[in-house]
Amino acid sequence: MTHFLLPLLHTGGPYPSGWLHSDWRPEPTVILGVFALIGVYLWFTGPKNRDAAGERINPVTGKQQILFVTGSLVALIALNPPLDDWADRFLLSAHMFQHLLLMFVTATFWLMGTPDWLLRRLVSNRIVNRIGYLATRPIPALVVSSALIGFWHMPPIYVAALNSEPIHIIQHITFIIASVIAWWPVIGPLSEWPKLTPPMQCLYLFAIGIPGSTVGAFITLSKPGIYDPYTQSPRIFGLDLATDQEIAGLTMWVLASVIYLLVITVIFFRWAGAEEAKEVRGNRATAARSTEPTPSRLADPSASAGLQG
Repeated sequence: MTHFLLPLLHTGGPYPSGWLHSDWRPEPTVILGVFALIGVYLWFTGPKNRDAAGERINPVTGKQQILFVTGSLVALIALNPPLDDWADRFLLSAHMFQHLLLMFVTATFWLMGTPDWLLRRLVSNRIVNRIGYLATRPIPALVVSSALIGFWHMPPIYVAALNSEPIHIIQHITFIIASVIAWWPVIGPLSEWPKLTPPMQCLYLFAIGIPGSTVGAFITLSKPGIYDPYTQSPRIFGLDLATDQEIAGLTMWVLASVIYLLVITVIFFRWAGAEEAKEVRGNRATAARSTEPTPSRLADPSASAGLQG
């Protein structure tokens, strides 16, 4: 029974003591899972997506493939040494940065890298289509994703994840799902579950950053040791418990907010540029029409006589 339980004790055993405070033991299941995911994606968007003549059946761009593979490799880096050792055993700030990579890079790159036709089977099922549509509307997306993130950062729940590998895996999967739901109204690929208009995307991103910032502020301003396992950890890289916790909280509070602000800025200026270009084209079309001779004037004999006189 003891041997069965030992793998569940995520924080059990000696602390990593190798170079850079890591034992440099990669997680085989993570490596196999990530490369299997990449392989399946490249198969469906590559050889599986060609007819007998070798022509591509459904559209997919090289940019999409690069984004999906990059997002997967970022997950591989985030969930393996040395970052995973620092996050699980030493530093709350490393743990927050790990979550940031999964939620702001992996999840978003997967969304942007997945062609719509690859997900279209989801909408063929009436129940799945209805659930997906409702979950990706802005208000439910904001509420659900924020509730999931807030739940997992409650001290008892967070500590449970640190102490149990299965719970920790569920936590990471939940974070990715929450992030996919949160980002869908902005970059979701399915037209059946439509994105917001650019102005509404800016408003939505401003709103969705508030709950995470609130959690980050709570961690930053709380008494050091909010998550008990880190109070027992050896201090590394010269970071004491209070500084580590402050950096972790500021990562959620400030860094995440900066990312949202940058995305809002890009969306706004792209939208404003497109609107300006549309207005210029409209003005040019109006000017061109105003200089063309009208059929009535061409057919008016008196106008022609006047010109001859």
